[in-house]
Amino acid sequence: MSLPGKIYLFMILIWFASGSSDSKSLLVEPKVKLVTEQDKNDMGEIVTEFQLINKGEEPITILSVSPHCSCTDYTISSLKVNSDKSETLSLSVPWDQLKTLGEVYAVIKTDSKQKFLKVSVRAQEK
Repeated sequence: MSLPGKIYLFMILIWFASGSSDSKSLLVEPKVKLVTEQDKNDMGEIVTEFQLINKGEEPITILSVSPHCSCTDYTISSLKVNSDKSETLSLSVPWDQLKTLGEVYAVIKTDSKQKFLKVSVRAQEK
């Protein structure tokens, strides 16, 4: 076998050994959301949305969402993210709390390749 053929075969073996496909991989867009006081709603809260995108071949289950602060609430459109679909995670936090803390975040636990994902909301100066 020629050297290029050996290299090609080696790359295929590495690909299979490393799990070959991202059949259970979840993307989050955006991971960090910057907000200002102008972004607060009529109730004085900041509400931000994050898209949980399944680019893999298998459904992904959201096992839990854990905000780091009791001042942060969340809603999620579904605990199951089907292949080539997305679901929405919304975080809400009172502007005064966010301004004091500077940042709030939530950790998302999944059954995907990447077990934990983090999303953040940060207060930005004008």
